[in-house]
Amino acid sequence: MAEQSIGMATGVGVAFGDGNGSGYETSRMIAMETKTLNNGVLQTGSLMAMTGNGTNTLTIAAGAAIVGGYFYENTTSASIVITTLANATYNVVVFVNDTAGALTVSRSVSGTTVTTYAVRVAVCTAAQLVGRTYLQLGTVQVSGAAITASGITPDYTMYGTTTQLPYQSYATMSGGSATLTNVTTQYDVATFSASTVTNDAIFSVNTTTGVVTVKRAGMYLIAYSGTYGTGTTGQRNVRLNVNGTQVQSATITPVAASAFLTATWMYTLVANDTVNMSSNTITTAGQTVSNAFLTVTRA
Repeated sequence: MAEQSIGMATGVGVAFGDGNGSGYETSRMIAMETKTLNNGVLQTGSLMAMTGNGTNTLTIAAGAAIVGGYFYENTTSASIVITTLANATYNVVVFVNDTAGALTVSRSVSGTTVTTYAVRVAVCTAAQLVGRTYLQLGTVQVSGAAITASGITPDYTMYGTTTQLPYQSYATMSGGSATLTNVTTQYDVATFSASTVTNDAIFSVNTTTGVVTVKRAGMYLIAYSGTYGTGTTGQRNVRLNVNGTQVQSATITPVAASAFLTATWMYTLVANDTVNMSSNTITTAGQTVSNAFLTVTRA
């Protein structure tokens, strides 16, 4: 039949809809999950963030995922003890076992296997993942029966996409300032007083330096505003810097004291790019920037 449905309280066979002669079947559920939620960590809960650097336990926060059409959920954090692992870098995955027997992994919550017909978080070698369905959460480096001090590396491509309104990932900093002592000299807009970062860990911010680090490649919307000093002659300039190099700029000629300069750019960034703003004054020395606001949003 061309039209099918699923999810009814009563119906054909075991009572889930009219899409199959015997009612519910696995392929119908897989089709529903993949066509509505795609593949990846769902943007809910603690997003399965990984912690445990310097310890013998990898902790994966609560969250949910769709992996090859199979649904995984953990309402509390999952702990994987790695003390028996040899020194190496391992894959951290959401592992699908859709077979009638247990499958071997390096470590899981329950030991060294993923039980039959189950989806579980696991630490695996590359060889253990060959031919298997899984979602990569990142990697973990083990040395001396412990996770190294900076051994957890998230995979920032793990987040799912949906046909619904997208989850908004962003970093903001407010209250930034700069002293524009000399003309035509660039000064970083820094010492921000507050920041907000979404908990997907795609961004990190340094309010002292005014630098935002982006962990995932993509197109980003970058917005800036700042209040400039009392001078009403000359020009004020702000520059968008990526990895310390100017890539965009905007300029105003103040017509009143405490003029605002606002600017917005779309810019393509790669993983680990840094973003910050710098400013200068032209012809009028001794100016200031106050109440600066910077937002970096994944488009």
